Amino acid sequence: MRVEVLERSEQRVRLLIRDAPLPLVNAVRRACYTDVPVMAVDYVEVFQNNTVLYDEIIAHRLAMIPLRSEEALRKYKWPEECSGARLGDPDCYVVLELEVETGPREQRVVYSGELRSLDPDVRPVYDNIPIVVMAPGQRLHVRGYARLGYGKEHAKWMPVTVAAHKYLPRLTFDASRVSAECMRCIEDAAPTVAERMRKLGRGTIEITDDINTSGLYWCVTKRCSGSDVKLEYSDREFILTVESAGQLKPETIVLKAVEAIRRKAAQLLKEIEELEAGGATAGREGGGS
Repeated sequence: MRVEVLERSEQRVRLLIRDAPLPLVNAVRRACYTDVPVMAVDYVEVFQNNTVLYDEIIAHRLAMIPLRSEEALRKYKWPEECSGARLGDPDCYVVLELEVETGPREQRVVYSGELRSLDPDVRPVYDNIPIVVMAPGQRLHVRGYARLGYGKEHAKWMPVTVAAHKYLPRLTFDASRVSAECMRCIEDAAPTVAERMRKLGRGTIEITDDINTSGLYWCVTKRCSGSDVKLEYSDREFILTVESAGQLKPETIVLKAVEAIRRKAAQLLKEIEELEAGGATAGREGGGS
């Protein structure tokens, strides 16, 4: 299997994966959603709240605020290790405090940036997420406890907004035999592809640009009949796109997803070996009776 980075930014990574089976690529995609731990508020203590929102709504809004988690993966125990930990255990939980009071004539919006974290490495990714609108003379005092968790537990622990893959499109053509109607259609559907066709003249183009090739496929099948142009999708080459919600770098998400798959595979092999060993023992015991 070979992996090439097509695009990498603070929030997004696009990978070209060659010589890989679809189930493996799909497993990585799914693991990005469900098996990569990030920090999120899990418990909330409400000391005072006379705002328009119920305690439960405030707690839910706090839980859905994405928290920076790069350093948390190194500093805090993982969910499996914290299943029986006491609330507030410093090895498992980070405390975030919010205390706001409005004056007799003050009205204001409370934002995520006003949360005070005891760990500066675990803080809201965005400071402008609204929590509640407070009327004059109101007070809100809450304390949240954040821990590492998995997306398979709750959506608040999903580190991605998008994790998707598609087959690699490959366009084979001879520009000298492409009709004018066909080329006009391709220009409308995928201008960059049409430009590359003119420059190359003939041959094969791997379409790794971040474009939707549905329109291009329609052109090839409906407007290019009789022209020497063909669009195919490779079933062993894929483009994987992962967009982070901000808690982790996108490349960290992919690496942790791969690690999760390796752990699951190792655990499965171990259990199979144990079953086989148990079966062999039972066979020997039965044969000697």
